[in-house]
Amino acid sequence: MTETTYSIVEARAKLGAIAREVSATREPVAITDHGQTIAILVSPADALELQEMRALAAYRARQARGDDAGVSHDEAYRRVFGNDPAADQAGREA
Repeated sequence: MTETTYSIVEARAKLGAIAREVSATREPVAITDHGQTIAILVSPADALELQEMRALAAYRARQARGDDAGVSHDEAYRRVFGNDPAADQAGREA
């Protein structure tokens, strides 16, 4: 999966440089402990893509099960803006 690997001791000493390289190249880096991979450092763009793929897979699994895959308008608003649209409307009308 990854070509570049650092032991946890090496990674600790070089973390800044490793993180900048991963961010610039989008090439993941493995971190090992006693020869076993314990973590993979990935770029923010790759992490976002992974989150999106996981969300899409979960959505498709819900659809396949016949579950309601959507959310109400109020729930979507709360997730995006962190508050209740009815309270926001009441505040604007006051």
